[in-house]
Amino acid sequence: MVAQGKILCIGDIILDSYAHGEVKRISPEAPIPVLKVNNNSYEVLGGCGNVARNICAAGSQCHIISICGNDQESSTLRKLLNECNKLSFNLIIDNDRFTTKKIRFVSENQQILRVDRELNYPTSYKIESKIYQTFKKKVDYFDVIVISDYNKGMLTDSLLSSIINLSKKKKKKVIVDPKKSDFLPYKGASIITPNFKELLEASSYVSSDKDKDNSRLVVNLSKKLINALCFDTVITTRSSDGISIVDHKNKNMHLPSKAKEVYDVSGAGDTVIAYIASGLARGKTLYNATEIANDAAGVAVGKFGTTVVNEHDLMSSNNMNKVCLINDLLKELSDNPNKKIGFTNGCFDLIHQGHIFYLEEARKKCDFLVLALNTDASIKKIKGQSRPILNQTERSEILKNFKFIDRIILFNEKTPINLIKKIKPNIIFKGDDYLKKEVVGYSEAKAWGGEVNLIKCVKGKSTSKIIRKIKNAT
Repeated sequence: MVAQGKILCIGDIILDSYAHGEVKRISPEAPIPVLKVNNNSYEVLGGCGNVARNICAAGSQCHIISICGNDQESSTLRKLLNECNKLSFNLIIDNDRFTTKKIRFVSENQQILRVDRELNYPTSYKIESKIYQTFKKKVDYFDVIVISDYNKGMLTDSLLSSIINLSKKKKKKVIVDPKKSDFLPYKGASIITPNFKELLEASSYVSSDKDKDNSRLVVNLSKKLINALCFDTVITTRSSDGISIVDHKNKNMHLPSKAKEVYDVSGAGDTVIAYIASGLARGKTLYNATEIANDAAGVAVGKFGTTVVNEHDLMSSNNMNKVCLINDLLKELSDNPNKKIGFTNGCFDLIHQGHIFYLEEARKKCDFLVLALNTDASIKKIKGQSRPILNQTERSEILKNFKFIDRIILFNEKTPINLIKKIKPNIIFKGDDYLKKEVVGYSEAKAWGGEVNLIKCVKGKSTSKIIRKIKNAT
C-alpha cells in the first residue's frame, strides 16, 4: 500500500475572488471597457491555500499554518478550508492587518483587471512568535515541510531561519517556493523551486534574449546557489521550456513541458511544489516526484484561474502519450540520462493479480518503467492461433491506465532483443520462474553495466489458468 504522506504547509494564504461578466461597450466617461457582472462569481483558496488543496488533490494530507486579518474575508477562508478533504489548519489572526485578497474581473475567460487588497510589511514580533510556536508544536507529525512564500510579510527572515533550522534538526525535507529576490533567508532548505526569472534575479544575472532556452545557464546558476546557500537541489520551472533539476551531486535533468495548450498560468507554480511535496511524502524519488509535478503543471496551465489538478486529471493527461513509438521513446530517454530505466516485456493477456504485483514491484526499483507488449501477430507465433484473448488495442488500453507503467511499446518479434539493444535499460525485469542467464538481454545488459532483476511470481496466477477455469465452467 502506498504511504499517504503528511505535509505541513506554512506561508501566505490568499483569498482569490473571480467576478465574471460581459463587455459590450466602452464607458462614455473614460476609454475603458464596461463589465456587466453576472452571477458567475466565486472565491477560492489562493497562495499557500492553493498549494495545500493541490497537495490534498494529489492524495496526501496537509496542514496549513498562516495568518489573516480579523475580517469577513478570514471567515470566508475558514469556510473554504473546512470544505477541503484531508486539510487541517491554524489561521492566526493579526489585528494589525487585513486578509490578503485578489479580485479578478473576467470577460469571456480573459482577465481585464485585477484588484489586490494586501499589506506586505513584515509582521510583528508577537505574531511571528505565535507562528513559530504553532509550527514547533506541529512539525513532528509531518513528513515534508513546504514553505510557500508570496512575500506578503508573514515569512520574515528570522522566522524562515528558525523554521528551516528546526526542520533540519528534526531531519524533515524542506521545500521552498520563493518570492524574495534574495535567496539568503532560505539558506539550508532541502529544495528550492524558483521560476526562470526568479533564478536570474537571485543570481544577480542580467539576462538577454539568448537566455530564454539556455539549459546550461540554468545549471550553472543553480550550482552557484547550491554551493553558496547549502541547498540540496534547485528545481527551476521554465514555462514552455519545462523544468530543470540540478542537485548537489551534479546530477542534472531537464524535463520538457507537458502543456498541450497554455490557457492560464495562475497557480502553476503552486501545482508543481504541491506534487513534488506529495510525491516525496509518499516515498517517491525526487526525480519521479518532479516528473509527476511536471505533468500536473501541464494540466494546470490548460485550466482557467487558480485551480486544482487531481489524480484523475493527471491520469487522463498521461494516458494520452503512454503508448509510443521507439524513436519517440529514445528521444525522451536521451533528454533525461540520469533516470534509472527499467524494462520488461510480455503478452499481458487477461490482466490478473500476478501481473499487477509484478509490474508494481518492477516500478519500485526504477525511475521509469518501459513495458514492451507483444503484438497479436507475435503472440500467435508463440502461443498459437487461439491467442491472444484480447487484441493489442484492448490490452494497451487497459495497461496504460496503470500509473506504475510509464511507457508502452508494441513489438512484433518473438523476443524484444532489438528493443533492449536500442533502449539499453539499467534493469531488465522478469519473473523468478526464469534463471537470470535465461532472460533475453542478460549478456547485452552486462556489457553496458545493466542487470537482470527477478521478481517473485504470485503463485497460482496465470492467464492460462484463467482460460482453463472459464472453459471448465462452460
